[in-house]
Formats: sequence, C-alpha cells, structure tokens
Amino acid sequence: MYFYQLKKLKLEFTLIAIGLLIILLHNYLAEFTFNTQMNTLLALVFVVGVPHGALDFLVDEQNQIRSNKIFSLNKFLFIYLSQLFAFALFWFLPTIAFAVFIIFSIFHFGETDLAFLVKPNKNCWSLYAAYGTLILSILLLTHLPEVTAAVPLLGSFLKSNTAILFLQNNTYYILLVIFILFFATFLWHYKKNNLKKIEFTRILMFILLIALLIALPMLLAFTFYFALWHSIISIRNIFSYFKQSTQLSKVSNFWGKSILFSVIALVGIVLLYVIAKYFLPDMNLLFALLIVLSVLTLPHLKVMHTMYLNANNAS
Repeated sequence: MYFYQLKKLKLEFTLIAIGLLIILLHNYLAEFTFNTQMNTLLALVFVVGVPHGALDFLVDEQNQIRSNKIFSLNKFLFIYLSQLFAFALFWFLPTIAFAVFIIFSIFHFGETDLAFLVKPNKNCWSLYAAYGTLILSILLLTHLPEVTAAVPLLGSFLKSNTAILFLQNNTYYILLVIFILFFATFLWHYKKNNLKKIEFTRILMFILLIALLIALPMLLAFTFYFALWHSIISIRNIFSYFKQSTQLSKVSNFWGKSILFSVIALVGIVLLYVIAKYFLPDMNLLFALLIVLSVLTLPHLKVMHTMYLNANNAS
C-alpha cells in the first residue's frame, strides 16, 4: 500500500477546475492586471502556503513519536530556526543560494506529487528529479521573458542574448526532451520498482495540469502551482499521515494548533522581507518573496521528507 491512494481524484480535479475558471476569467471576462496577479499570489501564499508550512511542528512531533523519540518543541524550534538562519546567510552568495533552492524545490515537487505512486528510497531520487525538472521547466521556459524580468538573478545568469533567444526559440523542443527523459525515467522505475499502475484519470489530470501551467500568465501559473496545487496536496498528505496513527484527535484540531505558528511565520516573512530590502534596496517584491520562500523551504523539506519515509514504512 502506497502513501496515498484515491480512486477518484476529487481534490485534483477541483483544483484543475479552479485553474480553468481562472483562465476563462482572465482571457474572456476581466483580464487580471499585474497588481491583481501579485495580490492574488500574496493572498494565497499567506492563506494557504504559510499555514501548510506552519504544520511542520505537528508533523515533526509525529515523526518523533514514530521513531520512539520524545518530541521537544524547544529543540524543534532551535533546529528549525537555525536552518532558516543558515540558509538566509547563503543569499549573500545569491547564485549558490538560488541554485540550491531550485535543486531542493525540484526534489520536493517530485516527492509530494508522486507520493501516491512510489515509496521513497534512494532509487526514486531520479524519478523525483525528472518530474520536478519537468514542472519547473514548464513554469520557467513557457514564461521566460516575464521570469527573467521578475527575477533579476536569473536574467543576469542568462544575460547573453544568444542564450535567451535560443531558449525562447526552442522552448517546446527543450520541453519535449525533458518530457521524454521524465517518461523514460518513469518507465525504468515502473519496471525496476513495481510502481503502482496509473489510472487513466491520473494521466488526464497530469495533462490538464501541464496545459494549465502553460496557458496561465506567469504570476498566475506560479500562484496556481505553488500556493494552490502544491500546498493543498501537501496538506492532504499530512492529514493522511496522521490518519495512519492512533492519534486521530490531532486531525480535528490541526488548524487550532497551527494558528500560533502561522502568525509567527507571517511575522518572520515580514521580518525577512525587511532585512532583504535593507541589503538589496532595489529588489522588486517578487524577487524578495522568492528569497523569503526559499529560506522557509529547506527546513520544511527536511520535515516532510521524514514524514514520507515514515508513512511508507508504516504501510
């Protein structure tokens, strides 16, 4: 039995329906301005993204219980905040920090979205990497002009006009190669690791997800995947993790226990933004948000990775 199995993908197709509605509104009824898209991104990050990360202390508590260890909130906070601080310092070397963030994000996307399919082990890292690379490449390459303008670091990395023109002129060929590599990696894992058979509905959902990410404007595409798809799927996986245990009461008061940490996280985000703007006064809001989210990602990924390992060991 794999980590999460659903015969009917109600949640995924509900999210897909929301994405289609956004496209209809944007293209045919009332085009979303840049400010509207930015406000939507910020609102969903604060309403969905931050609370999903604020559940980390509950997840870590359950991780410790399953490892027959005593959970200490003080120890958790010390380690968690130390990791935040350490990665924040990496942004004094922005190219390295950005590269590390991209690599860990790729792994995290694969581990989260493919939790229904494969049990985490050292052999499935390539599958996670292939999937995450495909998703991130779609988000970046199909919106390359907007991305390079919004993220100066990426723009300077691709400062050669030849490089940018090559990517723009060959976007779909590059994506086709990445997709073929993902498909080949999937087939290899399917044969080697006896992966769960994928139903047609999951294939359809995957196709619709890719189509949405391509069709949506840059900010809305990132908003849809990061703040809606990824965060909500992660929350569902966390609920499933707790339902495996005998402590089902924790599920009912999930949000009550996470409110304090959501508030702390919001305060921390504002503080990180102020610090980032102090050192980089010319930085735009979107790039500042990228830095803040990257700092929060590393300790969150570690907690979630342990959760996925524990969940599948118990199944």
